[in-house]
Amino acid sequence: MSRYESCTYFDELYKAVNDAFPLIDSSDARTLLRETILAPDDYTVEYGEDTYDKMQMMHIIAHQLVINCANNNPQKVFSEIIEQAAEVIKHMNDGYISDEDFELREAFLKRAEHHEFVLFSSLALYKASDLQNDDIYHELLLNIIRLREYQDLVLNYTRDEKNIEIDRDEFQRALPVYKMLKSLQALGYDYNFSPKERAAMGIEHDDDEDLTNSFNYYNWLKRLMLLQLRKENLSDISDSSQPVNREEHSFTSSQPQSAEEPIGLEERIAQLRGIYDKRRFDRNRFIMLEKSKEPGTGDKEEIN
Repeated sequence: MSRYESCTYFDELYKAVNDAFPLIDSSDARTLLRETILAPDDYTVEYGEDTYDKMQMMHIIAHQLVINCANNNPQKVFSEIIEQAAEVIKHMNDGYISDEDFELREAFLKRAEHHEFVLFSSLALYKASDLQNDDIYHELLLNIIRLREYQDLVLNYTRDEKNIEIDRDEFQRALPVYKMLKSLQALGYDYNFSPKERAAMGIEHDDDEDLTNSFNYYNWLKRLMLLQLRKENLSDISDSSQPVNREEHSFTSSQPQSAEEPIGLEERIAQLRGIYDKRRFDRNRFIMLEKSKEPGTGDKEEIN
């Protein structure tokens, strides 16, 4: 499965529409997002006294996503993410991986992935809307790369296991990474790893295909929307389906049951035997009918 195709955090897009247009309900927000992404280019939306075209809608939703993701303070959010990544690497390499250490690691990876999905979705909407703002584009791109780097560090320098001992070699390997993260946090939002440091730690993402100018962000949005709709339809079918009790639906039309006097097992067996007896093959009857068809017998029917 490609990145984001699980649609794990797709509800963030619905929430952004709801936050940007608070007078509509959740159902209408879902419809509005679907139509914004999949409708023809001349699609328009009326909201109050205003009318928005498709490109404007994408821009509004993208902007709302960034607000929801960073709470208008990306510096604080990224400082917290770096701090959490450093703590994960520290506790996962301090001698013993406890349940608490492992849960901290999983919480970090989930938060970073969530944050990355929201930023990438915003980037895709901005690009699809042909927004001419290089500053916004480059900041989103930089932050997505940062998040992928921090996730790589945790994945590369911690074990995907718990309740195990960590040897000193693993501790020594992870220690410089921990120190680099703490230094990066102290330097602030405008600083990041150097190209040499990225190469040494194996966390380079500058050439990721989905972060290049040739990547078709609008096609990605349409694909993701269709995947989400399929997921929702399957969920609706699963929720609405009820298990069938085959015994309950057998022969109910021929033998209605009384709620006060349910049919017991013996009665049901007798009932079934009666049904089968009516259809049982009668050999004597068959021979008699065959003889009646012979020449010279006419329509006479022999009675035994």
